[in-house]
Amino acid sequence: MPLKKLGEDAFIKGLAERFKSRHPRLLKGIGDDTSVTAQAGGRALLATTDILVEGTHFRRDYTPAYLLGKKSLSVSLSDIAAMGGSPLFFLVSIALPPDIGKKFLDELYRGLADVSSRWGCRLAGGNTARTPDGIMVSTTVFGEAAEDEIVYRKGARSGDVIFVTGTLGSSALGLKVLGDHGPGSLKRGPYKGSVARHLDPEPRLKAGRALAESRLATAMMDISDGLALDLKRLCLESRKAAAVYLSSIPISEELKRYGEKTGRSPRLDFALTGGEDYELLFTSPEENIPRLSALSRKLSLPFTPIGKILSGRARRTVTVIGEDGSPFVLKRLGFEHF
Repeated sequence: MPLKKLGEDAFIKGLAERFKSRHPRLLKGIGDDTSVTAQAGGRALLATTDILVEGTHFRRDYTPAYLLGKKSLSVSLSDIAAMGGSPLFFLVSIALPPDIGKKFLDELYRGLADVSSRWGCRLAGGNTARTPDGIMVSTTVFGEAAEDEIVYRKGARSGDVIFVTGTLGSSALGLKVLGDHGPGSLKRGPYKGSVARHLDPEPRLKAGRALAESRLATAMMDISDGLALDLKRLCLESRKAAAVYLSSIPISEELKRYGEKTGRSPRLDFALTGGEDYELLFTSPEENIPRLSALSRKLSLPFTPIGKILSGRARRTVTVIGEDGSPFVLKRLGFEHF
């Protein structure tokens, strides 16, 4: 069966079945933002890996090498944030054609170094290889957390409120603007903030750690492939369903202006299914709202309630309630490679 017919999630589910035999210290393997391995003293090692492939995740003509380096590490750090962990060190492997200049590589590693320095995540090694065409950057990040503070995708409970950090949809708008107007849109134009969100995402490490330490989140993951698709994944791990209110999804002023100018729905077309926001999606009981509000103010980061967790007996895993109050079915939930 072709992968495009099978689908990415079904392919990964098959891998989990094939490799279901586990080491006794492996607390979580496939199925969450990172793997979790038990360590001495009640600590756990977190590990995650990502790959950015030219032509799939970025285009060289509008992606500065410096920002490619920053993004390649930031997206893996976002997985550590989603588990409530702190980063330790990382590996980076790069495959590239032989005609790439040294300046490009210097800038790419400068981007990696700046993100590494900011978050205290040190380079521990890596690999380089030659490709006939196109660049690939793979990062593997290791982090840690107290075993009893880790926040998995599987902990959502019926009645929990669904929250997101920050705003959604800006990265998807930034990608569209880059495709339409090229690299100049990063420094000029009405949507340069959204372009920056796409090329240089911010891993929510402080928020993830604070939510884990305070034990306010029952389930959590980062939003990489679109809110609707990632919420479905969280629900499946938790064996629950969810209702999301379209009008509650937070969006930026730039995205609002784009919707007003073009007539497109910024929440439906970008925030709900766009992907690469790298914000945190988490659930928490309603009685935690006052404490979450205080934490949000402390972090200077919005925590916005967007829906509710339902019992797993709901007809659909994720139901979207439109701005008129009626539920509707999404044709596409988010980004899948296959």
